[in-house]
Amino acid sequence: MKSRSSELAVGVFVILFGLALFFLAMKVSGLSTGSLGNSYEMSATFDNVNGLKTRAKVTMSGVTIGRVERIELDPVTRLAKVTFDLEADKTTFNAAQLQTVEKNALEELRYSDDYQQANPAKQKAMEQQLLGNMKSITNIDEDAYIMVATNGLLGEKYLKIVPGGGLNYIKRDGVIGNTQGTMDLEDLISKFVTGMSGKSSDTADSKEKAASEPSKTADPQTSFAE
Repeated sequence: MKSRSSELAVGVFVILFGLALFFLAMKVSGLSTGSLGNSYEMSATFDNVNGLKTRAKVTMSGVTIGRVERIELDPVTRLAKVTFDLEADKTTFNAAQLQTVEKNALEELRYSDDYQQANPAKQKAMEQQLLGNMKSITNIDEDAYIMVATNGLLGEKYLKIVPGGGLNYIKRDGVIGNTQGTMDLEDLISKFVTGMSGKSSDTADSKEKAASEPSKTADPQTSFAE
């Protein structure tokens, strides 16, 4: 009876340990199925998304801000279009922050040549247009780029947004234009081998050219005795 109880306790421990490892792996890989709550969609186009899967995490500065929703192939461009959901609370400005952003954008506009050369009515229209364009903006600027990165113990792929330094921001449901896809190991090896073979070919051509050129020897000087 005591032996049976011990076996049962060991079995329960093994099951709990396995479940803990499973949830840890899901947490590390960013594939947990937790909902984002208040979110919106954005998209980006990549030349290579090999290894990226739906539900993969989207991060900015190391903080998870969203999940990959869909991965599709554009039949015209033949590029991969990735649609992802972003958390509104982490990727948009609150009222006070938006006022600061608008103030900085207006200051930059007023220093521009087009603004200074315009008449007061045109300047007012430019300011109103700028403020109108800043409605429903995210905190992702137009200079930012998004890349397919690798992280974690399992080597999973995820999307990483690297902020830029601009004051123009992408709106919700917009597109991040600056992208960097996956770099396959096969591509790196191919480029390395191609580069090495090119260098070897150039070296061989240089040696052959040097051997084919006639050697230049100084003409013997003739001395005349008076």
